[in-house]
Amino acid sequence: MFQKNRLNSFVYILWAFVLTLLFFSCSVPFIPEVPPSSYSQEAAINVLSNKYYLIDSGYIEGFGDIYLGEGRYAIFDGIDGIFMVFKYDDEEHAKESWNKITKKYNNPLKLKYFKVNMGDYGIFTLRLENTDLYVWYKDNWLIVISGDKIDNFVKDVNEIYKTIKAR
Repeated sequence: MFQKNRLNSFVYILWAFVLTLLFFSCSVPFIPEVPPSSYSQEAAINVLSNKYYLIDSGYIEGFGDIYLGEGRYAIFDGIDGIFMVFKYDDEEHAKESWNKITKKYNNPLKLKYFKVNMGDYGIFTLRLENTDLYVWYKDNWLIVISGDKIDNFVKDVNEIYKTIKAR
């Protein structure tokens, strides 16, 4: 009897582990990439202009009413949204800024909501009315992209950063 209960417990734990693994492997939209640490905020924007025509760029200090420090924004032709990049002196500051945004917009009852913090990077996505919000941090970078129908743009940004970091 004791062996049967032990076997059932083991099967239950194994089943829970497999389901958790499947859930997280299917739900992580991407592993976030950021520019190399040698890049400036301006360079992080300009590297994207090889694929997207840059319409406007300037300085910002946050997202909405959330102060995030000195950053840059960019608007690209054909993208119905805004790209924002923040670079900090250390990784902890990037994570703190990411936490500010996730705390403000934390609502797991939204249709498109995803938040994962893996310690050395974090991803947050949310659908707000007619706007998607993608926020990720890694190393000393924080990337914020907000707009409508920006999924392909987010994938391209991530792929471009992955490519230049591999060089």
